[in-house]
Amino acid sequence: MKKLTSIFVFIFLCGELSFSQRIQDTIDCKQLLKYKVDENRFEFGWLDNVFSGIPCFRDYTKSEIQMSMVDTRTDSIIYKSSETKENGLVIIPQQFLLERNTKHFQLKGQITGGWESVKPFEFEIYIGHRNDTVSNITLSPSEYGDVYFGGVKVDSTIVVEVVPAFYLSNIVKFKAFRGDRKLDNSDFKEILFDVDAIIDEKSILVFGLSSGYSEIFEIGKLLY
Repeated sequence: MKKLTSIFVFIFLCGELSFSQRIQDTIDCKQLLKYKVDENRFEFGWLDNVFSGIPCFRDYTKSEIQMSMVDTRTDSIIYKSSETKENGLVIIPQQFLLERNTKHFQLKGQITGGWESVKPFEFEIYIGHRNDTVSNITLSPSEYGDVYFGGVKVDSTIVVEVVPAFYLSNIVKFKAFRGDRKLDNSDFKEILFDVDAIIDEKSILVFGLSSGYSEIFEIGKLLY
């Protein structure tokens, strides 16, 4: 009987040790923010085109391109480019678990910073590997009016600038969803996310939304 009791105590203690290890890996959410990079810099898009299905993030922050579109019937400007004010997403982590032995990463939280009526499916959430590159900004003629760049009419597609960019490989995609709580002074409910994946040392976590800056976290460094 004593032998059985000893075995039971041993198993219980091992279970407690294993549980304690998992608790230690439940990292303070503030630590995750230390691995946020390139804040207010990259905008979400696609590599080559939307049909590629490969997320690509471009840095337009230093671009000074000016272009205009003229209505040929009235000879009036119907569009003129200018510096746009981008909104940066803000990720609010609420639950963060990392099991380093198995490389199991889990993060739950809220996404803010998008426009009030944004729909959950408009957010792009990925874990993948970052591949730095450059991207051409092109300008093409339009059926809606004459396009001018640098005071010269654009008659064919031209490259007007090259900007820093990166695309993702080894992609795992996640969905955002509405929560139960209404946002303050709004009829819309909060937007939440639940990211759950096996990661490696090269993994990054990216939250993207059109016409806004992306949030980028080098989560693979948490395994070091």
